[in-house]
Amino acid sequence: MKYILFVLLFCTKLSYGQEKNTKGILAFKPEFRLYGIIPNSFGDNYLSKANKPKIGIGMNFDCIELKHFQVGIGYEHINYTVTDITKAGNINNSVYTSLYGKMGYEIKLSNNFNLKPYLGIGSAKLKFKSEDRNFGHQDGTNYRIGFNTNYKLTQLISAFAGVSYIYSKYKINTSPEFVSFYDNSKTIQLNIGVKIN
Repeated sequence: MKYILFVLLFCTKLSYGQEKNTKGILAFKPEFRLYGIIPNSFGDNYLSKANKPKIGIGMNFDCIELKHFQVGIGYEHINYTVTDITKAGNINNSVYTSLYGKMGYEIKLSNNFNLKPYLGIGSAKLKFKSEDRNFGHQDGTNYRIGFNTNYKLTQLISAFAGVSYIYSKYKINTSPEFVSFYDNSKTIQLNIGVKIN
């Protein structure tokens, strides 16, 4: 969370230098999204085979426009309930979090409707919990590709829905025959929320 605040402050500071120069290469164009996540993990891996996802929450902030490409950061948090203790061990919940950077390009389809494909990369963390006890975590990197469709409700607020594919690769130290099961996750996410600009 400290990193998100740092980037928000940095983008705010950068805006003062870019406020008057909207025709340049770099411009300040803030957009904030808050959304619910409906995750669907798949493949032969720990999240898919031993967990059931709950509705997650995400937010992202695009603050810089660079030659029509919008650059920003995001954060996502998804809780999972363990469904197979033979694969998960003595834990009840898995928690997936990600802090990522992304770049997107807005395609205007009408005055009120647009499409925004994007690519992103960031950190992934998978925590293991039972009630109030923590059982460690796995760190890794995630890669994402997706798009949002935005519908303008007012001058400042839009509703949006989107789909993203996220591949996460984790650091793991286990027997070689188990590595491919625990070192990755693949998720298709449906994201629904609001955008403020």
